[in-house]
Amino acid sequence: MNHAKTILPALLGLLVLFWTGDKIGYRIRADMEAGVSGLDMADRFWLDLLDPSHISTHPTDMLCGLTLVAVAGLAWAYRRAARLTLRNGEEHGSAHWAGPRDIKPFIDPDPAHNLRFTRTERLSTDTRRTLRNLNVLLLGSSGSGKTRYYVKPNLLGADMNWAVTDPKGELKRDTESPMKARGYAVHALDLVDLTRSDRFNPMRYIDPAEPQSAILRLTDNLVTNATGDRKNGDGFWEDAEKALLSALIAWVHYTEDEPTLNHVTDMLDQMGASEQDEEREFIVDALFAETRVEIAAMRAHEDDYDEQTRDMLEGLAFACAQYNTFLKGAGETKKSIIITTGVHLAPLQVREVRRILSGDDIHLEALDEGKRVVYLELPDTNATFGFLASVFYQCLFETLVRKADHADGGRLGRDVHCLLDEFANIGKIPNFVRLVATIRSRGISCSIILQTVSQGKSLYRDDWETIAGNCDSWLFLGGNEASTTKTISDRLGDQTIDVIETSETKGANGSWSRSVRKNARKLLTPDELGRLDTSQCIYLLRGIPPFLSHKLTD
Repeated sequence: MNHAKTILPALLGLLVLFWTGDKIGYRIRADMEAGVSGLDMADRFWLDLLDPSHISTHPTDMLCGLTLVAVAGLAWAYRRAARLTLRNGEEHGSAHWAGPRDIKPFIDPDPAHNLRFTRTERLSTDTRRTLRNLNVLLLGSSGSGKTRYYVKPNLLGADMNWAVTDPKGELKRDTESPMKARGYAVHALDLVDLTRSDRFNPMRYIDPAEPQSAILRLTDNLVTNATGDRKNGDGFWEDAEKALLSALIAWVHYTEDEPTLNHVTDMLDQMGASEQDEEREFIVDALFAETRVEIAAMRAHEDDYDEQTRDMLEGLAFACAQYNTFLKGAGETKKSIIITTGVHLAPLQVREVRRILSGDDIHLEALDEGKRVVYLELPDTNATFGFLASVFYQCLFETLVRKADHADGGRLGRDVHCLLDEFANIGKIPNFVRLVATIRSRGISCSIILQTVSQGKSLYRDDWETIAGNCDSWLFLGGNEASTTKTISDRLGDQTIDVIETSETKGANGSWSRSVRKNARKLLTPDELGRLDTSQCIYLLRGIPPFLSHKLTD
């Protein structure tokens, strides 16, 4: 349709030109044959135009018409070839600072329905209206005010439910009373002072619809984050640990009425392996051997078992399959696997930790019900219990996503925002790269708070760019780290500036000249970002220019 609208007028114009040329050619040729003088022909060449129905088919007249069409075509081709695409003042880039008019469409009139970033910039929590997600990447060096100028103002001001990472426990101390005064129920997983913590049972959050997949994810999380970075070539031991731990967790899940990780570590304590007698059976070996016999009997006579027993035995078949992988090792190898797994899970044997894992008071599945806030308090001087933080957030995200998927409208009852302060100390959250891209529609969002870009890259490697790219809001509070300032500088973009160049030649025949040319310049260079005033910050929202603003006040 669009092509037809362009071609039809062009064809009509060419026909008019051919008709005009044919008419003029006919008049001139006829006058020349009649002996009319040149001066008279100049006055008469247009006369045949008064008879629009007359078309001459004489070759000379038709050639005149075609010549006029050809001249018009050449003129069009020349003009098209010489046409310039001009963006005056934007030759090398169009970056510029945004103003109040740019952010106005994204602000909700009710202050409680916004995330606050600067003194003048806010973002409505209604993502369906703004078409922007509420995922935030906050970058700021130590002392730049990440908690003071972002976490606290939003926690105390925005009408959402919260899961908050709290380094050192200071945030809970400062905000617990105001949150309770606003009607919030407060819970805490306190890994700073274990005696004050609510109980948290990760095995309570295993997906009942797909328990085996959930067990594998929980195992992967525990092994990956409890062991930290391994040297190259250690993949065998990590895989062996995962097979053993998956077997134990699956066994506990299918056999205990209220399974906990305490049951898992207790089973691990009962394990052993003999280098001299590889056929020797220890307590756990005997349990799995008896279970394999019972599974075989059930499969041979399924009608003799009720549905609940069959489901349990099928689940235990998964546990036995994982345990068989562990059993394939030699006695010395099995002994090493047991010892290594025990060492890595040693923090779970601490008396206070066993109390925390013995039940669940936090109830993550109810985090969107009423007004609720959960603090995850982490020590900032050691990472002994840091892997429990990643397990906590794995359970939180999987539970809330599952609940939203089964809710009317596919969304939580109240929006839940996770303030992931000291994100690098939480550990690697399973499937986080996929979660951050999909949780918006379910009413879940998160603020990823880091000191430097390199921290995120170190933890998530090739997936980091995807995670950062799924944060529609970036807030830079200041810092000197090279990769961070370069990243922000590149995000700000290039502007076009005028460069004045002068030259002077002295002497008897001296001269002086001045010229102006266009050049590209970063809106702020990395070194300028490193010297940003402590009261200033930079806010970037997808789709609009960046803001150079002042940090929030207390």
